[in-house]
Amino acid sequence: MKNSSFLIRFIDIGLIILFGFVIISDITVRSHIELPSSDPDEQEAPEESEMSLIVINIDPDNVYRLSDYHTSTFWGEYQDVQILEMVLRDLNQHLIDEGESPVALIEPHEDITMQRLIDVMDLCDRLGILKNINVKSMSL
Repeated sequence: MKNSSFLIRFIDIGLIILFGFVIISDITVRSHIELPSSDPDEQEAPEESEMSLIVINIDPDNVYRLSDYHTSTFWGEYQDVQILEMVLRDLNQHLIDEGESPVALIEPHEDITMQRLIDVMDLCDRLGILKNINVKSMSL
């Protein structure tokens, strides 16, 4: 009998403390999350017939290799991101002039640092090239 009254008082005290915290806590929403919407300024993915896939291989020995996905045409090897940016800018403009939409398919080697992948993704963003990462090459 004595233990049950102690348990009831313990539960009462716990509930009083819980309600006290609920009452004094600030439950206002302080963050604003941007939800996806149909923004007319946002880039839309082109149809497959208009796409030109540019494969960017990133090797662990600081080499970026460019090739065409559909024709397997090799466009070159580049050691520096700045040189890669110049080549991609020219290639992007050439493909746009031909009426095609360039899409970069990034294939990182499993031993590269994440920063090199981010550099290539930022480069594509600066040039306005849609991008995608080839997940198959990243799997263990």
